[in-house]
Amino acid sequence: MKYIPLLFITTFLYSQEVVESPDSITANQVDDQTVSSDDSLSLSSDPLDSENISIQQNEPIEIGPLTLDVGYKGFLWGSSFDSSIPSPFNLVYTDSLNRSKSFSGILGEDSVAIVYNFADSGFWKVEIDFILDHNDFESQIDNFRRVEKNLSSIYGPPKNINQKESGVTSSYSNILNQKFSIAIYRSTWDVVPAMVDLYLNAHVLNPQTDLSIFSGNFSFLKLVYFNPDFMHSNIPLPEQKPIPSIFDIY
Repeated sequence: MKYIPLLFITTFLYSQEVVESPDSITANQVDDQTVSSDDSLSLSSDPLDSENISIQQNEPIEIGPLTLDVGYKGFLWGSSFDSSIPSPFNLVYTDSLNRSKSFSGILGEDSVAIVYNFADSGFWKVEIDFILDHNDFESQIDNFRRVEKNLSSIYGPPKNINQKESGVTSSYSNILNQKFSIAIYRSTWDVVPAMVDLYLNAHVLNPQTDLSIFSGNFSFLKLVYFNPDFMHSNIPLPEQKPIPSIFDIY
């Protein structure tokens, strides 16, 4: 009989543990729900992150200024004659027969006339004429050198340089035998696939007088950008006539 109380106490303590165990299970379930709730919060943030990513992907991409490898000042090589030219200059004339469009305006510090030229392959050349003082020989040369320096700062030194001067000086004074002061300057840059050509043809009649023997303007300064890849024409070249033998002539 001495073992009965001890057995009773042991049974009672065990029953207390069994009663308390559901609470511990409930606590564990609450902890699991808390963890799963935290997980759901962390997962719910993923769609927001993906939305942010998609918004960033849809943002416009900034494109740098177009260079000569694709066109001239935003107008692409090979563009058709009917294409609109994004130009800040004033449209002066459209020549459908010669497939050219002429503009005028200010380029840097110079007044210029600009002509866009089109071949069968599309836009291939832009030709810029600078407005010169046709009575000032030295200023024409200075203008060439200034433009040449500006181009060299962009494209590097010219690939080819040709300079030639001839004729009389500005001090020449025989009004009855007027003569020209002549300067022919040319510099070219190879900017693959395009080419840049700066050309001065300066002819100024001396001495300076209101009674010039030859009237008109004889000088011009041109800057040409062109792409040889688009120098294509469907018009066949004229056939060369055979040169007769010297024995047939004499």
